[in-house]
Amino acid sequence: MQIKIFIIGILIACSYLIGEYIHKAYTKRHKEVNDLIRILEIMRMDLSFGLYTLEEIFKRLGDKEEFCTSNFFKRLENELHNNTYKVLDDVLNNSIHILMKETYLQNKEIDELKKLIFTLGKSDIESQSRMIDLSIENLKKITGETKEDINQKGMVYRKLATIVGLIIGIILI
Repeated sequence: MQIKIFIIGILIACSYLIGEYIHKAYTKRHKEVNDLIRILEIMRMDLSFGLYTLEEIFKRLGDKEEFCTSNFFKRLENELHNNTYKVLDDVLNNSIHILMKETYLQNKEIDELKKLIFTLGKSDIESQSRMIDLSIENLKKITGETKEDINQKGMVYRKLATIVGLIIGIILI
């Protein structure tokens, strides 16, 4: 009987942890979208005031370890530096998998960043700044969605997983 109660306790604890993990995934996505907005603001300042090359901008962004995208930008900088024969589109397509693997960013955010990077270097500084501003506005709309996801879906999954664990525990008793 004690083993059965112990197993049920473990089941309930595991279901709670699963719900907590799902909730944190929504929270991390929200944080990473906000980080992406800050990164784009840094990129805009570098383009506008510093007159850095894209390679230098990517290096500076890659050096910012506090952001989830640092490995992505390091890879972009490294590819541009070591493969001068490659165009930015090829470098970006070869590096985008890092964002998919290492972050909680979804396709909407990744596509927004990809679209922006494809346009960089193809127009004057003012046009590029406007494109970055547009991307920032689009990402700010997405942060509203991610905040809503945390409050709705994250909380639902957290509670649902715990309730399922309790129900299974009751059934086993």
